[in-house]
Amino acid sequence: MKSKLLLFCLFLLSIHAFAQTPEERREIVKDYDSESIAKLNAQLLEKNRKNDSIVDTFLANNQSYPRLKRGDNGGLMELRYIIEGQPIYISTDNVNSAKATRTNFLNTGGSLGLNLDGQNMHIATWDGGPTLATHQEFKDDSPIPQSRVNNPDLSASNDQSDHSTHVSGTIIAKGVNPAAKGMAPKATLTSFDWDNDDVEALSEATNNGLLLSNHSYGIAVNQGNGNTAPTWLMGCYSSESSIWDNVAYNAPYYLMVASAGNDGQTSYTGGLAPNYDKLTGNKTSKNNLVVANANNPLINPSGNGQLLSLFINTSSSQGPTDDGRIKPDICADGTSVFSSISTNNTAYATYSGTSMAAPNTSGTLLLLQQYYNQLHGNYMRSSTLKGLVCHTADDDFTQVGPDPIFGWGLLNAKAAAETLLMATTNQAVVSERTLAQGESYTYTFSADGSGPISATICWTDPPGTVHDGSVNNPSPALVNDLDLRLQNTSTTFFPWKLQLSNVTGGAVTGDNNVDTVENIDITSPSSGVYTLTVSHKGTLTSGSQQYALILTGSGLTLSNEDFALNTNFKVWPNPVKDQLYYSFKSVSQGDVNIEITDINGRLVYKNTDKSLSSFISGSIDMSSFSKGMYFVKIRQGNFVQTEKIVH
Repeated sequence: MKSKLLLFCLFLLSIHAFAQTPEERREIVKDYDSESIAKLNAQLLEKNRKNDSIVDTFLANNQSYPRLKRGDNGGLMELRYIIEGQPIYISTDNVNSAKATRTNFLNTGGSLGLNLDGQNMHIATWDGGPTLATHQEFKDDSPIPQSRVNNPDLSASNDQSDHSTHVSGTIIAKGVNPAAKGMAPKATLTSFDWDNDDVEALSEATNNGLLLSNHSYGIAVNQGNGNTAPTWLMGCYSSESSIWDNVAYNAPYYLMVASAGNDGQTSYTGGLAPNYDKLTGNKTSKNNLVVANANNPLINPSGNGQLLSLFINTSSSQGPTDDGRIKPDICADGTSVFSSISTNNTAYATYSGTSMAAPNTSGTLLLLQQYYNQLHGNYMRSSTLKGLVCHTADDDFTQVGPDPIFGWGLLNAKAAAETLLMATTNQAVVSERTLAQGESYTYTFSADGSGPISATICWTDPPGTVHDGSVNNPSPALVNDLDLRLQNTSTTFFPWKLQLSNVTGGAVTGDNNVDTVENIDITSPSSGVYTLTVSHKGTLTSGSQQYALILTGSGLTLSNEDFALNTNFKVWPNPVKDQLYYSFKSVSQGDVNIEITDINGRLVYKNTDKSLSSFISGSIDMSSFSKGMYFVKIRQGNFVQTEKIVH
């Protein structure tokens, strides 16, 4: 018993070093605008009160309509809105999934050696009902196992949901049945029902530092019994779209992951083009990540993670939005996903749909946040995370560039994690910046022409002008219009954009005035110097706009001057093979302490310099250290600085 307890304590110590701690949650929310959040919360509560009253009155006067029903595909539907007198229902819309998105490369035993399983990370879901928290897949690893699922909305009249339990399992199932193992098998999860989802999400994001949530439901185009939603809803930047953008804008570390919907084969008249324009409600928001359903993508079995084939599931809802934005954002495997269900504590089932693709994505993104925290000690803004996964997604083989079916392509967790690591060794750029009114930002780098160059910016935009009731309104929902350009001595390169006048014609390059993700791909660059520029049009709301910048490529020589800290302490080379060199300009007259800890927080080196010199330099022999990531800390009086190195 003592040995088991000792092992458990060691396990707790190993995961504590980079946990989503209460302190980190407070750090996430400390700069949020509490006054704006309180105002938005009051608006949402009043909006929901009025809407509930309208629905209740309709049901009382039209008793042939049920509040809950099963859709044509068997999914749960609940009457949520009355629009133009018509009842509108919302509906619910894995080892193989992990392989398709390359999440298994990040998990324990994966070839990247990262051992990321969501240790002490937290995520939330909103769905058609509570998750069965007692399912065997949700137990933790403590000597007396406890559930890793919390159900704040559970009540005697609110039965556990198969759909919600399946979604939650896709995210955090521990793998009691190995075929049902989730993306983040050691994470914790809060499971809400979909009532008051916007108010609850705002509260979780701004009070508890929630980073990610999954929403596998929405307004169905196919309302059942031969009825479809009003034509103007499809692709419209609606009141609901604006609400979720407002939530995101007030909580810039929070990212909502939403399923695209399962209306890929639903037909209606009046859309942008036949078999397109089927996204509704929050799926047309600017600041979330909307996920389409890939049909069992084929990954090279040799272990390099290369995508060999990619097809969309025909049930997956297509974009774009009415203003021509690239939606869905990405795709992930949501076909024939095996996961837990709520029949009993050992029950499983195989489901398909964007409802399954979304949790595949949200669980994977939780690991990317965990990895970023290991590298930097904090978390990415949602715009950085979204920009990263769009930047590193695998393009489909049908059309070059983004499209309104696959979005930017198939989620590639391996490429995203590798980009984060390369950015720490000056082989790539992942940077969070702020553009002020009237300013532009430039960054110069060189390329040897040996391979492609790709640059992306992404930002969380203020809520735009609502177009409820307007069919195919092309007015941009974008508020702060940032622009990305790349230039060499002879050419200016522009970002991808969709053609609103030719929805089926594929993406082109040019000035993009609608998307919050702008990406430039140069597939065959010439060698030489390139200048990257970020600027803006018009007036920026609040006088500035935060954004993320991602830059990758083959044969690049990057300057680190714009991204390095202005510090007194320097270490090199990084990565280090044998000898690590350091220099330090003293800030006081005290002793200088140098420590090295490994990724689990264990002290592996310590030295004290008592020379009282104004400039200290030396070297540390790391030839006997195990390969991996380390943190070098220097301390003199109240001055403390830490640098991350790779050995």
